[in-house]
Amino acid sequence: MMENENAAPARERPKKKKQMSVGRMIFYDLLAIAVGLNVFALFHHVLPHYGLLVEKSEPVALVTLAPQPTPATLLPEELPPEEQQEEQPAVEEEPVYTGMWGEKFADKFTDGEIIQTENTYQSANVNVTVTRVEENSVIYYLADVYVRDLKYLRSGFANGKFNGGFQMIDKLAAETNAIVAISGDHYAGRGEGIVVRDGVLYRETRFQDVCVLLSDGTMVTMTNKELNLDDLKAASPWQVWSFGPELLDDEGKALTRFNSTVLPANPRSAIGYVEPGHYYLLEVEGSRGGAWSGSRGMTMQQLADLFESLGCQSAYNLDGGRSVGMTWMGERISFLYGRSIPDIIYITDTDLDAEAETEAPEEG
Repeated sequence: MMENENAAPARERPKKKKQMSVGRMIFYDLLAIAVGLNVFALFHHVLPHYGLLVEKSEPVALVTLAPQPTPATLLPEELPPEEQQEEQPAVEEEPVYTGMWGEKFADKFTDGEIIQTENTYQSANVNVTVTRVEENSVIYYLADVYVRDLKYLRSGFANGKFNGGFQMIDKLAAETNAIVAISGDHYAGRGEGIVVRDGVLYRETRFQDVCVLLSDGTMVTMTNKELNLDDLKAASPWQVWSFGPELLDDEGKALTRFNSTVLPANPRSAIGYVEPGHYYLLEVEGSRGGAWSGSRGMTMQQLADLFESLGCQSAYNLDGGRSVGMTWMGERISFLYGRSIPDIIYITDTDLDAEAETEAPEEG
């Protein structure tokens, strides 16, 4: 039987899809994972390594570097120009001068050490040079003295007290720690004459010419007629010696007339003054009591002429004859005349409280 051409075609039955096997599914899943891992590696490792991928985000430091030094720790040349400062010159400390003449004679004193030779002594307080001179049949010892303070120029009593008797000069000098010492004005050999020692008034009866060392370091001499006792005590002098005579006039020139009867050549002790803080102590050898020292001594005129030549403003003759003597570091350096004395004028490097106490003033 022939089919009808106009008849509706018969509906085709849908074909069933074949189910993928389980093994194939697992294969494709593994393949997809492998492809994904390769793509991740390409973008995260390969391309950045060769500079083919540029990140647009800000870089993040993964390593913390050591902190850079601040400007305070950099050397000046390492600082940025705007932070560089000119190097400031070192500020030198000003020396501290102590005492009345510490600055004036700064080159004469040390910073504290003691420098000593056979005939010199230099410290923070004193400067002493002793010279032995022999000329024209005369031998003398001259001590050129600088003191930082007046308290290092003192007078000493035998046995440490006023009217304390007599001692040999070397023993007395050793007990007072004298660097250099000469015989004084022999105050105990008479009952008159003004006595002021280290600022203490012991006696105020008049004698002849006097020598006054004032508390400001100046030294003046005057005759008994010129002396006003009230003015003297009001001036609070450091030392007053009474023997004489004075040797220079007000201009520092040698006198030609002297208030003394001992004018011929003789052993001498004397003190000279140049300016506050600068003094001379002098001992002149001579013949006395049959003892020959190798020196004929000085006349009073020669003594005055010597102090003028030294540039002194004032000078004063002290006890002479067999009383004269000079010690250096507690040892006698002058001729031994064999006479003990009641007092000395000396230079020391010790403080006042280290010296033996003196008795209260008394009339003698």
